[in-house]
Amino acid sequence: MANFPMPIRFGFLPYQWDLNFSFGKIVPVPQFDEAWRSLKKCLHQDGYYYPPIGKSITADSRGKYLTVPKTKRPAHLFRLPASHELEITYKPEPNIREGSAGFVIHLLAFLFATRLQFADWYFDGRVPLGSRHRFGLSIGHRGQAERYLDHCFKIWSAWPEPEKKRFTNILYMFSRVCAYEWDWEEFIIQYLVFDALWKMGEQLFQLSARTHKDRGRILCAHFFSDVGEWIPEKWIDLDKMAELRNDLFHETLWHGARPSSSKGDWPYDMPTRMGVLNEMLIAKFLQIR
Repeated sequence: MANFPMPIRFGFLPYQWDLNFSFGKIVPVPQFDEAWRSLKKCLHQDGYYYPPIGKSITADSRGKYLTVPKTKRPAHLFRLPASHELEITYKPEPNIREGSAGFVIHLLAFLFATRLQFADWYFDGRVPLGSRHRFGLSIGHRGQAERYLDHCFKIWSAWPEPEKKRFTNILYMFSRVCAYEWDWEEFIIQYLVFDALWKMGEQLFQLSARTHKDRGRILCAHFFSDVGEWIPEKWIDLDKMAELRNDLFHETLWHGARPSSSKGDWPYDMPTRMGVLNEMLIAKFLQIR
């Protein structure tokens, strides 16, 4: 009989639900209510939890701890309390956090439009804990979350190991986009996600393209027969997306100007538009739309 690891704590998912699926289960920790009350006191009105203020500590000759002057700053790394425990009964793995457990928590982050991490690992940047607008995908009740978990885990577990790892990283980076606040920074991360999705398409479906401009339309055409209708130019211009990428990556230009300068709504909206595209493509890979 296989020996499976002890339950792994993670957080913070602000839904006090028990979730059961074929290869495991998720239960709230006993301290859920207390932890959630504490976090809500620190939430910004925009629904984000921002890094707490940290400082350097030293000890004098008597062992008394003292604050080092002029060291207070927003913490680069910080932890959030655990909200749930995850128990996996998939199969023995050499590193379950980089395998099935990592996939499950970052899948939950994708499904609930938040960021999640193992309780003894760290976050950097802001973390969304309030409700966020979604283009289409949303979880309305516990049963729906359980069905998605079960279905997506079966899809993921059938992929080759490199694609399983790549897709878990895609989910992680997609959820992490919200930590960035400049449009060009968000765009970079969204394009990393899009490029990795293209690589998934190459490996799983033998897709090929000559240029970056071709990738978007070829990848979308693989999943959507009406690609010409649901990606009209006014919604997301795939050619413009590739042009912005080339200018930014190769010439440090953002919409023809310096990054972090204001040049109208079009480049500012592009990361959001790319986020919708990536969300739809991720869902298609998981066959949940």
